Amino acid sequence: MDERKNIQPEEFQDQDFRDTFGDGAEFQKAFEQEEPAPAEPVEAPVREEKPVKKGRPARKKGYGLFGIPHMLSTVIWLAIILWAGVSLGRILWVCATDVLAFGREEQIISFTVEETDTLDDIAQNLKEAGLIRYPELFKAYGTLTDAREDISAGTFNLNTIYDYMAMVNHMSSYSSSREVVKVTIPEGYNCEQMFKLLEEKGVCKAEYLREYAANGELDSYWFLEGVERGTPNCLEGFLFPDTYQFYLGDSAANVIEKLLDGFEYRFSDDHRAAIDTLNVKLAAMMKENGYGDDYIATQYYDVRKVIIVASLIEEETANSDESYKIASVIYNRLTNQKEHPFLNIDATLMYVLGHKEALTNEDLAVESPYNTNINKGLIPGPITNPGLNSINAALNPDNTNYHYYVLDTSSETREHHFSETYDEHVNFINKLKEG
Repeated sequence: MDERKNIQPEEFQDQDFRDTFGDGAEFQKAFEQEEPAPAEPVEAPVREEKPVKKGRPARKKGYGLFGIPHMLSTVIWLAIILWAGVSLGRILWVCATDVLAFGREEQIISFTVEETDTLDDIAQNLKEAGLIRYPELFKAYGTLTDAREDISAGTFNLNTIYDYMAMVNHMSSYSSSREVVKVTIPEGYNCEQMFKLLEEKGVCKAEYLREYAANGELDSYWFLEGVERGTPNCLEGFLFPDTYQFYLGDSAANVIEKLLDGFEYRFSDDHRAAIDTLNVKLAAMMKENGYGDDYIATQYYDVRKVIIVASLIEEETANSDESYKIASVIYNRLTNQKEHPFLNIDATLMYVLGHKEALTNEDLAVESPYNTNINKGLIPGPITNPGLNSINAALNPDNTNYHYYVLDTSSETREHHFSETYDEHVNFINKLKEG
């Protein structure tokens, strides 16, 4: 028998090991993983919970707006963008065709801007005339460019092919498209007659002219110094009668100042110098008639007094040849009011009452500063706008002793008959009645 088969392993007998580790249980624990001991619970700090905003539920992946799949949503957006672009482009094109006058047939249209027209009025009138299509668009353009400041009153020949800028330029005061009319204002027309004539010729409305003459802001004119404004006829005597080129539908300011410029041009430096010469002559006449220096010093004439006399000559003269004799009669009376206190000129009353074939006794007694039958000296202002011949006569009267005149109805020329004395004057009138 094999002895090795019955040999049993001997137990580990190392006494030192046992003394150190015992039976090995503790040694085994050293190699075993122990479960960590549960930690004691720690109370977390109490936080104030905020309400959570509820949001939209997350869309399902692959879907766009309103749950439409992304591909279809993209197509719809592209269609919307394309439609908006086409619409905007069409609007811009339509606006551009009006602003730039694309595609219009050429046609000249007469267009009038009134002095009181606003930008709204002008835009609407342009549309009605067929010159633009969209008044609101023109108003927007006009507001941005201050176009109303450039547009002048007047009548203009405008072409339908003008763009907005050209349209405004051709309605300006310096435009070559403005229509012009020639007007001859007769000598002896008063302000009211002038204003009505200018309205009839299409130059400017009479009411605008009256208002501007009374209250409009005028340039500085030396001859208007001391003239009291506020009435339609306050510029009487200084609106020079002549032939003018006026713009149709022009502003009252342009028309009035054109007439005043006419006076300033015609009343030359020589005329101004002639006033001094006239004063010397009248002073000598007054001294001869017994007036003292103090009185004479208050009677000197300025341009306004000369024009008052010229207006009387204009109204009383039958023809230009006798203007200087009429002037002499007026000055002979004015420088000798002791014997001839009143001018007795019927035309001054007709300026107040209107033209009449004959004045009645009641007319001759009318209370008015223009009644030269009851008021001494000169009237307050001119009664008409005299021509150059009457102005020259007022500055250079003939040297005569005439104090009276009357229209010679028996003469074919219907001139005046002049007399030195009252008796001579009355005798001639009686002969006319007998004849």
